Amino acid sequence: MKKINRLNAALGMALAVTGVAHAAEDSYKFSGTLDLGYYRDYDEKNKTGSISRSNVAFDGLKDLGNGMAGTIKLNTRFFLRNPNTKENLVNEDTKYMFAGEATAGLKGDFGHVRVGRALTALWQNDWAYDAWYNYDQIASPAWWLWHGNSAADPNASSKNASFSRLNNGVFYASPKFAGAFSVDASYGLKKDTKDKNNSVSVALKYGQGDVNAMVASEKTPAGNTVTFVGANYKMGAVTVMGGYDVEKIYGGTKNRSASVSARLADGKMSYMAGFGTQLDYNDAKFFSLGANYAYKPNMNLYVSYGNQAKGFWGSKTSKDAIGVGVNYSF
Repeated sequence: MKKINRLNAALGMALAVTGVAHAAEDSYKFSGTLDLGYYRDYDEKNKTGSISRSNVAFDGLKDLGNGMAGTIKLNTRFFLRNPNTKENLVNEDTKYMFAGEATAGLKGDFGHVRVGRALTALWQNDWAYDAWYNYDQIASPAWWLWHGNSAADPNASSKNASFSRLNNGVFYASPKFAGAFSVDASYGLKKDTKDKNNSVSVALKYGQGDVNAMVASEKTPAGNTVTFVGANYKMGAVTVMGGYDVEKIYGGTKNRSASVSARLADGKMSYMAGFGTQLDYNDAKFFSLGANYAYKPNMNLYVSYGNQAKGFWGSKTSKDAIGVGVNYSF
C-alpha cells in the first residue's frame, strides 16, 4: 500500500508540474493495443489469450517555453485470456497498475530526461533487431534467446521480478550527434538489500539511410552483465536483422546467443522468418515462421510458428508451438 501511495503522489506531482492534469495541456494522446489469439503452446496445451501483450497508454506534453517541454507517460499492460482459467502469460508486475511505464520528464535541446518506471536502455531498444519486435511469445527469437537470465529489477517486489523495467529509475535519450548517432541510458535509483549494485544500462545507436545498429551494455542489480550488439539492413521490401547477446552471470557462468531474422513486406502481407542458437547452453537451436495480414489500417491478422530444438533451455525433447491471432490498435 505504501508503494502505491508513493506512486500516486509522484504521479500527482508530475501532472501538476507538467500541466497535463488540466485543460491547458498542449497535447495528449490516448492509445492502446488489444491482442487475442488461439494457440497450442510449447507445453502442448491449447490456450486462448494474448500471444503478445495488450496495453492502454496516455502520453501528455506541456510546452514550457524556451525550447523546453514537460512530458508524462502512463502505460497499463494487461493480458486477454480465457476467463475460465487463472493463467497469465507473464507473471511480471501484475500488482502494478502502470506496469508498462509511469514517468514524468523534461525534454529540450539536451535530449529527454524521465524519472519513474520504464524500460532500461537495453530493453527499450533491442526490439528493433527482431522481425517480431521482441513481441511474439511463439515466434520471436528475441523473446526466447536474449538476456534470459538477467532481470532488470530482480527484487521489484516481494513476489515478482521486473524483467525489463526499473521501478525507480532515471532515463535519458540524447539528441542525434555526428549526423547519425544517439545514446540512451538508464540508472536505477533504488538498491535493495539483496542487490549487489544499482542498475546501469547504456545503448549507443547508429541510424542512417537503410542501416541501423546498436551496441548496448547493462549491469543488473543481481551483478549480471549483458552485452548486446544488433543491426538491421533494409533492402527494398526485405529487412534483415540480427542480434548477438552475451550474458555473464554473477559467479562466472556465461550464456551467449545469436539470432537472425527477416521480414518481407508485400502489399498488405508481411512474411517473417527467424533462426537462433544458444552458443553456451547445449548449442540448442530455435526456428520460427510467421505471416501478418493488414486487414484494416489498425487491425492485423497473423499466424505464428516456432520450434525449440532438443536441449533448448534444458529441454529433453523438441517442442513446437503454433497460433493464430488478431491485433487491434487505436
